[in-house]
Amino acid sequence: MPYKCASFDEICRRASGRRAYNKRRRLARAHRISAMIAAQVWRADITGRELAAHLGVHESTVSRDLKFIKRMRRDFRRMISDLGGGLADNEMSPRSFKWLRNARGWELTFEIRYGVRVR
Repeated sequence: MPYKCASFDEICRRASGRRAYNKRRRLARAHRISAMIAAQVWRADITGRELAAHLGVHESTVSRDLKFIKRMRRDFRRMISDLGGGLADNEMSPRSFKWLRNARGWELTFEIRYGVRVR
């Protein structure tokens, strides 16, 4: 039998609690993915198990995040290659990735000066 809320105030408080909980989860994921990108730059051969142990999360969580990072890197390479063939060899750095407000989304950023990607 479904839970019946007593009042509109209780409904609002429960919705507020769900929003706060989901925000904490989004921010935790954002910090975890940023740490994983930095760890991969620091040590390219780091395994998912090592990342999971270092971050204190389950291996399936790291696997899901690595899949996201792989998709992000693919989009970054595609975006760079659309600008010119010489830039396609550049790899994504931690500064190339930026979370949007409250980790609700992300964007890839880079800067090109004189035909060379600066960051």
